[in-house]
Amino acid sequence: MAANDPQLADIWTRLMGLFFCKRDAFFAELGALHLTPPHGHALLTLRNGPIRMRDMAEQMACDASYVTAVADRLEELGLAERRNAPDDRRARELVLTAKGRRVADRLDAVFTEPPAPLAELPAADRTALARIARKLGEPVEPDWMPSRTLR
Repeated sequence: MAANDPQLADIWTRLMGLFFCKRDAFFAELGALHLTPPHGHALLTLRNGPIRMRDMAEQMACDASYVTAVADRLEELGLAERRNAPDDRRARELVLTAKGRRVADRLDAVFTEPPAPLAELPAADRTALARIARKLGEPVEPDWMPSRTLR
């Protein structure tokens, strides 16, 4: 059984460590910008284009009133703006500003740049790791921020 295999446990722990170092760098970047992880999630989601506030709430698996607070902060910092949806004036959508696009791209780069220990591997080790990684599954979509729903 895999759960009792110390070698697999060690491999998994090391892989999680690589992920968490990137997560921590992402959170540090958010902190430097006076943003929280939900702000980062919203910014990265908005890179795909405008999204209705209610759809953002579903994407973030939270209450619509919380998305309003997130949107308030993003607007306050000039990173996003609310506007009427083009097909329904009653619906509000959130869209990145040019500054918001730059910040979202910066956040994405911080999180997706390979960690130093991986980048420092010799070419032969990278080739072997790439072969093994292909056996582990498909890569994540370029838009790595997953859709989350509680339903």
